[in-house]
Amino acid sequence: MKNISSDEQELIINRISYIKEKEIKLYYNGQCIGKYFLDFIIEDKIILELKVVPFIQQIHIKQVLEYLRATNKRLAILIYFTNSGVIYKRIVNPNYKEENIIRS
Repeated sequence: MKNISSDEQELIINRISYIKEKEIKLYYNGQCIGKYFLDFIIEDKIILELKVVPFIQQIHIKQVLEYLRATNKRLAILIYFTNSGVIYKRIVNPNYKEENIIRS
């Protein structure tokens, strides 16, 4: 039987669709040069990245911005579990391009 984390249990209880540890390939000049593993993609719209660190670090924000660029998602939420409690940061993709825009 597959082990389910507490964060995953909350998503299931609340009937929120998600993909856990989504693999995203990183390309440069048309060649795959590596890959990322996103903690969660929620409702196929939002990247959710979880960290257990004492404070917010710029390197984690840059990491999430790379995830946003690689997936062309508009929004990510970076959640930190610290000794002082839970902190979150909303990160918006500055390069987001909306696809299939419907104009009336």
